[in-house]
Amino acid sequence: MKKNLVSVIVTGALAASTVATMTAAPAFADDAVTIKFGIHVANPAEQEPVTNSIVETFNKENEGKYKVEFVASDTESHSKNMKLAATDGTLPEIFWIDASEAPEYSDAGLLLDLSDFLNQNADIKTALNGMEAAFSDDNGQYGLPYQCNVQGFFYNKELFDKAGVEYPTDDTTYDQFIDMIKKLKESGVTPLAIGSKNSGFAMWEFNEFLSRYGWAENIDKYKSGETPFNNDDLAACFDKVSGIAEAGAFPDNMATIEYFDAKQLFDNGSAAMFGTGQWDCAEFDENLGDKVGFWWGPKFEDSAYDQNIDMKVPSAPIVVSAAAADDDKKLEAVYEFLKFYYGKEAAGISYAGSIFPSTNYDGLSASDSQYAMNSMITALGNGWKTPSAAPDQTLSAAVQEQLYDSLFGVMQGTYSSADALDKMDQAKANE
Repeated sequence: MKKNLVSVIVTGALAASTVATMTAAPAFADDAVTIKFGIHVANPAEQEPVTNSIVETFNKENEGKYKVEFVASDTESHSKNMKLAATDGTLPEIFWIDASEAPEYSDAGLLLDLSDFLNQNADIKTALNGMEAAFSDDNGQYGLPYQCNVQGFFYNKELFDKAGVEYPTDDTTYDQFIDMIKKLKESGVTPLAIGSKNSGFAMWEFNEFLSRYGWAENIDKYKSGETPFNNDDLAACFDKVSGIAEAGAFPDNMATIEYFDAKQLFDNGSAAMFGTGQWDCAEFDENLGDKVGFWWGPKFEDSAYDQNIDMKVPSAPIVVSAAAADDDKKLEAVYEFLKFYYGKEAAGISYAGSIFPSTNYDGLSASDSQYAMNSMITALGNGWKTPSAAPDQTLSAAVQEQLYDSLFGVMQGTYSSADALDKMDQAKANE
C-alpha cells in the first residue's frame, strides 16, 4: 500500500512562510509537445551550463516536435516547491531531486518506473554501466543519475612548491597529510578552504573518509539500527576530521563563510586545497590552469577496511512524474528527451563542459586544456573500486542533515566525535 502523501513528504513544507516562485522559460509559439524540467538552480544558463546546453541542443534538433522548458529555483526552494507541487498534481514531467528525498516520492507512488525506458534503450543501459542501480527499489527504477560526481581534493601545485611540500599521492597516509597541513600553514596559506554556512554543499572530500572506514560495508546496519552510528569505526573517522582541524587546516573564519567564499580562497591562491567535485573543473581551468592537481585523500592505517577506494558516484537523480504516463504525447516527449540526455551526443557536451556524464561511450575525452578534469581522469586511472553511492547520499534527509552538522561540529570543536555521532543516532531514532 502506498504511504499517505502528506505524511511522507509534505510535513513542514506548507508551514514555510515563503516559498520562492518557480520560474519557467516562456512558452514557444509552435505546436511542439512541451515538457517541464524542474531544476535545482535559479539560473541554469549560468549555474548549470552543461545541462542548459543539452536542453538547448535537444530543443533545436526537435524544433516543432518536442520542447523542454526549465522550472528553475535555488536548491532549497526547489525542494519545497516540488513537495508543494506533489500535493496538487503539478509536478514537472521531469525533475531533479536530492537522493535523500527521492525514496519518499517513490514510496508515495509519485514517480514513474523507468525500467521500461531502459529496456527499450539497451545501449543507454549499457552506457550507464550499473550507475542506475543507486536509484531503484521495490517500486522499480524510480530515477536515473543526473550526472556522475567525481569528488575529492583539488590542490594548487604552485603553493605546494612554494611551501616545499610534495604533492599528495595515492599512498599518502593520514600522518603525512597532517604534516603537509602544518607545513602549508607555516608557509602563510590556508591549507584547506572550507565554509560551514551551507554545510551540505561543502563536505564532499569527507565522503572518502567515511568510505575508508567501512561505510559501504555497514550502511545497511546503520540504517536498520542494528549498529549505531556511534561505533568504533566512525568514531575513529571523526577523530581524524578533528585532528585535521587541530593541525590548522581550515580558515579561521570557517564558521562565517560559505562554500563559494571558500572556493574563492582557492581560486585566488590563498588556499592550497579545496574539496569539491567535477562541477568546478571549468572554473579551476580558468583561474589555475595547469597548476591544479587532484587527490582522493589520505589513507588511514588504523582502519581495517579497504583503502583503495575512488569516489566516482552517481549524483542525485533525475526522476519522472508518474502523471506523465497519463498523456501518451507527454510520455513520448519525456522518453525522447531522456534518450538524448543519456545518449552519446549529450555525453560529448558534458565532457566539453568539464562535467562527467553518468554514461560511458567510446571516443569521448577531455581536451588537453581541460587541466582540472584531466587531473581527475589521471586519478581515476588507478583502477580502484568506487562505492555505488556517496555515503551522504545513502541517508534519509533528516540523518543526512545531521551528518553535515556533526562533521562541521567536529571541525569547529563544538562537538566531540562521540557527541557528533550520538546526534546522528538521535536523528535516526526520531525518523
